[in-house]
Amino acid sequence: MAKLPIRLDGAKRILLVKPSALGDVVHTLPVVATLQRRYPSVLLDWLVEEEAAPLVQGHPAVAEVIVSGRRRWLDQLRRGREIRPALREISAFRRALLRRRYDAVLDLQGLFKSALYVLATRAPIRVGLADGREGSRWALTHRVPVPPQPVHAVERYLALAAGVDAGEPVREFTIPIGPQDLKIAEDLLADCPRPRVVLHPATRWPTKLWEVERWRRLAGSLTADGVAVILTGSVADEGVAGEIAQGIEPSIRSLVGKLSLKQLAAVLETVDLMISVDSGPMQIAAAMGTPVVALFGPTDPARTGPLGPGTVLRQPLPCSPCLQRRCRIADTYRCMRDLDVEAVARAARELLALRAGEK
Repeated sequence: MAKLPIRLDGAKRILLVKPSALGDVVHTLPVVATLQRRYPSVLLDWLVEEEAAPLVQGHPAVAEVIVSGRRRWLDQLRRGREIRPALREISAFRRALLRRRYDAVLDLQGLFKSALYVLATRAPIRVGLADGREGSRWALTHRVPVPPQPVHAVERYLALAAGVDAGEPVREFTIPIGPQDLKIAEDLLADCPRPRVVLHPATRWPTKLWEVERWRRLAGSLTADGVAVILTGSVADEGVAGEIAQGIEPSIRSLVGKLSLKQLAAVLETVDLMISVDSGPMQIAAAMGTPVVALFGPTDPARTGPLGPGTVLRQPLPCSPCLQRRCRIADTYRCMRDLDVEAVARAARELLALRAGEK
């Protein structure tokens, strides 16, 4: 294994591989800014999967966004439908990677799927973190030591940048949103009074969820204070959003299933506060500079907590953080269930008061 750091001054084109998920993509944004400062004349491309691609598209430091349809392709192949179109698209994607003749590729994911992307480039220099899983580190020519745990994901990724001689970190979280996205956000919230608070109850891990009734009580408490409450989430979250909003007066504004990723970022930039479980949209809010009340249970805020103004609430249980998608303590989910509604409301009021004092 070659000596580090390795300098890429002679490179013409570099590929960053960070395909998913939303929060991980947000955490990678400082790497792009850091590499641009160190190698201003090098073209930086980013390989990302379809779901998270809008967060990267239009970034001033990214020359080209390479979008993978991996999940869609796998779904097509598993169902046995549209197999030939999927295979043709996969083949065209691979050829497109080869045509760009990357001088170096940086694997920030460290999984089997990212290793496949890395190998498909045939780049002579392939750099990743030494703790890559699922055999991914064997695809690398250079393995960068990982900072001692616990360390925030942003610092992990910046360590990889330092491994290619970009050791002066630029902690910028640029999510490119355009005037049209801002206009849509302003129109959607035009009749919402201040302060405006977004509630985001959705996440893919069952262990991260907070009970619907607690969200209802929180929403009721905030609206009683004169706060405009706004719900966000995907189309799949419409049922939960309906349960939370039912019967609450003044009525809650639901934007669930109505926003693109960039429109969500624009909405989050224009509100006063977000209250969320550990999720990608929580990381987007932090990147936009919006204060966050973050509800943590099975995951570790030292590794993935929001960076920026806000408050992290969690219970100091001996089993937390377990980093598991299913509760192993008789399915009690205590780490989330023990988060008190009034404690969350109090944290929100304190942050809103600070926000009002700054204006």
